[in-house]
Amino acid sequence: MAAFFFQLSLPQYAEIPATAVEEQKQHIDRLASEGRLLSYSVAALKNFIWCIIRAEDETEASGYIADFPLFSFFSDVQCHLLLYHHEFSASMPDISMN
Repeated sequence: MAAFFFQLSLPQYAEIPATAVEEQKQHIDRLASEGRLLSYSVAALKNFIWCIIRAEDETEASGYIADFPLFSFFSDVQCHLLLYHHEFSASMPDISMN
């Protein structure tokens, strides 16, 4: 499987219904639990979404993006095949018994 980086643009001051945002959150959680969505970030200004999708090819990866409840609000979708992607988990330091 390959990893694909997506940059999804939202228009400035987009009026997105709260129900669509909630549906998006649920969809993201489902894709993450299936191991299809490796990361998902929203810019502070809410004008970009960045995510990494695991799929067999770009067509399959783009299909996951097309299924996003917010897809109709995206003004631009850019996809890039990644050569390498590694996630670093934030872990707690070892506990000292001293």
